[in-house]
Amino acid sequence: MSTRNESTPDSRAHAEAAAGGSNAAMDTGGVYRAVAVVLALIVVAALAYGLVQTAIKASALFTG
Repeated sequence: MSTRNESTPDSRAHAEAAAGGSNAAMDTGGVYRAVAVVLALIVVAALAYGLVQTAIKASALFTG
């Protein structure tokens, strides 16, 4: 009985997944990570702006 399955598409895909993915998938990971970082910075900046504006308005309520 022969167990030569190395050349089937399913076994190659399984071997790539076990090895950490294909080169094309590895290349796009950096792009997705960069986009995620940029979007996270935008969200953090918006939250900080909102907190500052809230603090300014709250201090105006208490100081007159």
